[in-house]
Amino acid sequence: MPLISIVIPLYNKERFIKETLDSVFNQSFTDYEIIIVNDGSTDSSVFIVNAIEDQRITVLSDRKSTRLNSSHMSIS
Repeated sequence: MPLISIVIPLYNKERFIKETLDSVFNQSFTDYEIIIVNDGSTDSSVFIVNAIEDQRITVLSDRKSTRLNSSHMSIS
């Protein structure tokens, strides 16, 4: 089990998600998991995340709801 969980909410951020993940990958600490909480994105955000082959990434997808619900989903 990873020491740290990094939770990243995602809703239509195709312009920023790759840069966000690259920032995490560039850290010297590597004992972590990344949980992407997709809140019903309608752009290519999820496709960008899924194209990255890294076993530390988990994508949780939900139909469009509220950001509050997505936050709760990620910590449940």
